[in-house]
Amino acid sequence: MSIIDAHVHVLDDYQPMTPFQDMGRVDRLLYWMDDAAVDKAVMLPVVADFSPANNEECGRWARNNPDRLATMTDVPLHESNAPARVRAARDQYNAVAISCYPSTPDLSWMTTADELWQAFVDSGLPCNLHVTQPNYAHIITVARQHPDVTILLNHFALPKGGGVATDDATYGGLASAADVPNLFVKVSACYAAADTPWDPQCPAPLAYLQHLLRIFGAERLLFGTDWPPAGRHLTYRQGVEIMRTFADLSDTDRALILGGTAARVLGI
Repeated sequence: MSIIDAHVHVLDDYQPMTPFQDMGRVDRLLYWMDDAAVDKAVMLPVVADFSPANNEECGRWARNNPDRLATMTDVPLHESNAPARVRAARDQYNAVAISCYPSTPDLSWMTTADELWQAFVDSGLPCNLHVTQPNYAHIITVARQHPDVTILLNHFALPKGGGVATDDATYGGLASAADVPNLFVKVSACYAAADTPWDPQCPAPLAYLQHLLRIFGAERLLFGTDWPPAGRHLTYRQGVEIMRTFADLSDTDRALILGGTAARVLGI
């Protein structure tokens, strides 16, 4: 079974992690991947004042370690040059997807951004978004409008941030996307969905997992650790074992979530 960690951040100086800001070094990630028997990881660049060149850095690390690392490219999708940057990302950075942490709280504008979504069609790259429950309806609309665009949602679709309870069978309305085959969810950053983020058995995230499994099936779920932020709570190996050991999954579903879905969707 090939294991792909579909959500890591890699940079030498990750200032939000101070005083452990070097936890995200590429050599350290590769060491922990070896220790946890993880075959490949997908980097999501952190382009910020303290790391303005992280798109370029992640592109270089992916080129230098093609068997172990792949990269997305960070693009602020609300900016006017976003379509051009989406089209250029594969050639410029060897990107396997576009990552965006939207800076606008209301994402209704995405439902009318036809030029942007055409750029995704032209590039063939998936769109990876950081979205909470108030914007589920907008993203579902976009996915229905643009069936040729693959959309990934980070971190269980951030249910706690939108007030989605672990016993909510509708998952805050996300269940209405069960019939939208181009919408995927990353079961990543278990700590962000946890009531007790230090507990590697993660009862709350694993309850969310069962809802997502029922709604989407394992063929639309991708595993990720969110290393190094997850390191505030658990080791890298523990973050992997949440899905490999503690999650109640069939062997087939486990293999899809831990790597099969990511390999297919991201072409890695």
